[in-house]
Amino acid sequence: MKPKPFLELSGISLRVNNRQAFRNTNWIFCHDQNWALIGANGSGKTLLARAIAGELPIVGGEIHYGFKTPRGCIPEDFIAMVSFEEQKALAGDSPPAARWFSTEQEASPLVGRFLSQDSVEDVNPFEVKIRPPELAVRFERLHWRITGLLEIHPLLKRPLSSLSNGEMRKILLARALLKRPRLLILDNAFEGLDSRFRIHLRDILDKLMLKKAARLILIHSRLNELPRGITHLLWIHNCRIAAQGPRRIIVRNPRIRALFQPAKKSARSRSLSVFTNCSPNRESENLVQMRNVFVRYGGRTILSGINWTIRRGESWVLVGPNGSGKSTLLSLIGGDNPQAYANSLYIFGRKRGSGESIWDLKKRIGWISPELHLHFPESQSCIQTVISGFSETIGYHRAPTPQQRRRALKVLTYLGMQKLRSSPFGSLSTGLQRMTLLARALVKAPDLLLLDEPCQGLDPSHRRMFLELIESILLQPGATIIYVTHIADEIPRGIKRMLQLQNGRIYRSLIIPRKRRIVL
Repeated sequence: MKPKPFLELSGISLRVNNRQAFRNTNWIFCHDQNWALIGANGSGKTLLARAIAGELPIVGGEIHYGFKTPRGCIPEDFIAMVSFEEQKALAGDSPPAARWFSTEQEASPLVGRFLSQDSVEDVNPFEVKIRPPELAVRFERLHWRITGLLEIHPLLKRPLSSLSNGEMRKILLARALLKRPRLLILDNAFEGLDSRFRIHLRDILDKLMLKKAARLILIHSRLNELPRGITHLLWIHNCRIAAQGPRRIIVRNPRIRALFQPAKKSARSRSLSVFTNCSPNRESENLVQMRNVFVRYGGRTILSGINWTIRRGESWVLVGPNGSGKSTLLSLIGGDNPQAYANSLYIFGRKRGSGESIWDLKKRIGWISPELHLHFPESQSCIQTVISGFSETIGYHRAPTPQQRRRALKVLTYLGMQKLRSSPFGSLSTGLQRMTLLARALVKAPDLLLLDEPCQGLDPSHRRMFLELIESILLQPGATIIYVTHIADEIPRGIKRMLQLQNGRIYRSLIIPRKRRIVL
């Protein structure tokens, strides 16, 4: 007798934003397989994954789950999904700057509570639940093993709101594993993790698949990073399955190879000098000066003794492990961290706290970060989101001038997103949302660009397009960029300086040799 598939989609259809997607889709996932979903930004990978996880209703066909569940349980209870949407829901309605305020951190639940048995099992806090002692002991053993494996024991007493983007990814992964799922769905789970932990996570997932502790669906934009245990690939294009089969066969498909290979440099990347505020005669101007800067929260020291000067025309890549203080350092420069006033910090020649307007400061800075993406309003249109970059407000609050509107449309057109200008920000895929926020950071030709992990969630085509744009900007006199990344091949050509943090301190500061390969 032929065994039942682990998972089967039988003629399913989805409805998203009043249109049908994945019409009459069929797919069989066998028990000895693990799959990766691949495709461009906006192709529908996350939509399909959410439908499988039971988070998005289907309007036609059926999803059959072939794995066993305890009596009285539904299969969706044994599917765990880690995604940007989950992280966004956890962030709630707090503003992007909430992470940098002590009062917000004090009100935030602790990581240990978030990973407790009651929380993981979603027990009503007003319900008194008595568990057999052996179940509690089993959970404690699993909890200790998973938190140790993911190296998050030191985070358990921290407030959730204090975590870096990479640390939060680890916490969400731990929570998913604590549910002991039959099926684990990871949507861009490697994004935001430092290079050492990315390798460590691949090993963890390979062991998980080898032991058949859970089957895996992985959404990822880098074929060379897929764990060895991924046996099959599902290529999604325009909300339909374009190809599927064993990994060794699908990767030979010329269209798949073209999708993931770096695109040739295009001529258009040389035409955007309008996106920089060029001042060749002011290149020696100090834009940022830090003198013995410290940042502390309670008993924790986040930054210690930072001395750093950034001159106009200099561009830096800022690197370091998760939790080393990179985003905190940028928050001081961008005006979001109130501890800037307690330090010797000069921005555009003025000491913070000397009476300068925070909005005058922000108007000269373009900024993109995971925190901004998590908290940005979803109801505004794509072009309204870009226009909000002129005032650096979180949202669209005033009508733009005709010149501002033309400029916003020009940036969207360069990025190939002009057809999406009227689409609600929240209706876009995570990758296209990130491209919109990148356009927002660039639209006002800022004196200083702060790009905190800007390529997160981008497919190879959009990543190359964005890097070409940044490389063209770097060719302009006076262009000044601080660029944060964990991936060496995402560092734009033209960035010549590197600052590396370790445990909140400067580990090294150097000029990058022209032909030297950077290892992070």
